[in-house]
Amino acid sequence: METEKLLQELRDLFQTMMTCEFHKSSYDKHMDMFRERYEGILAETARACDGSEEDMERIAGCIPAYVSEELGKISPKRKRDIRALDYKMNMVSFYMPFIGEIPSLQKNTLTERMVEIWNRQMPEYKIGHSTYESIKGRKKKGIFCYITTAVCRSMDKADNCYELTTLREYRDGYLLRSEGGQEIIEEYYDIAPTIVKRIDRTDHADDIYRGIWEDYLGPCIRLIEENRPEECRDLYIGMVRRLEKEYFYP
Repeated sequence: METEKLLQELRDLFQTMMTCEFHKSSYDKHMDMFRERYEGILAETARACDGSEEDMERIAGCIPAYVSEELGKISPKRKRDIRALDYKMNMVSFYMPFIGEIPSLQKNTLTERMVEIWNRQMPEYKIGHSTYESIKGRKKKGIFCYITTAVCRSMDKADNCYELTTLREYRDGYLLRSEGGQEIIEEYYDIAPTIVKRIDRTDHADDIYRGIWEDYLGPCIRLIEENRPEECRDLYIGMVRRLEKEYFYP
């Protein structure tokens, strides 16, 4: 297969994967379907990467270039940020883990290079490296701030803003080490992306996010500042349960 045709098939695959919602009960089914249906793409990608460094570089940069171009077409900034969250979730949950299973010793080099190019081209929307096994094993914990990130971006707050940094430090420094904390993070990892997608599809997403900020996230941050981590945990769980009821199981 010619490299140009392979690049187009990879872009088409990425677009197809965008239609899948991440859920632990269907994740393996989706990935098995992709492996069966697109086995040829895996084989051709491996062949191209083993053939030349130039082809591997073009494959690694294919989706970052596509996403960067698509995001550049979107305004205002809030809509662009919301779409970027969808692209990031698709990249780390489906596309990168799938490409990471090519039958080649170059697979880790390829996916790590994809992350490097993505983060260089879109520093405001950085991603981390992921594999099928790491997701299946629930080793990823950064998703815990998925809703918080959506709220902050709807209020034009940066990814490294005080609020997000505070909650990430709380997650890693207290919640993860507390009794049942790992289970909370795993459950949240499963439902948060779907909640955010469904809020984003409403006509009043900004109002919903502002309500989440006023009722939950702002008070959580104050509790952290006052060294009341258990109360923050209870409030955060209450937020997730409410959003789960309203948007995950409407």
